[in-house]
Amino acid sequence: MNIREFLGIELPIIQAPMAGVQDSGLAVAVSVAGGLGSLACAMLNIDEIHAELTAIKSQTDKPVNINFSCHASPVPDPERESKW
Repeated sequence: MNIREFLGIELPIIQAPMAGVQDSGLAVAVSVAGGLGSLACAMLNIDEIHAELTAIKSQTDKPVNINFSCHASPVPDPERESKW
């Protein structure tokens, strides 16, 4: 099985999720074109996620990646930063 078969897409293209600079429109366009569209959800609240997913589902039935960033914010370290 290749990546296209595994993901259910026509083209071996995966759109990078770009938190803060894209919405469902780009994810839909990529999916409709045959790639795997992606929606970055890290900066969205639950109502915004719901609205974006509703928009996606109303425009395509093709696969879309829903991406969440799960990491801790860096802790400032004045000693480490003074070395630069």
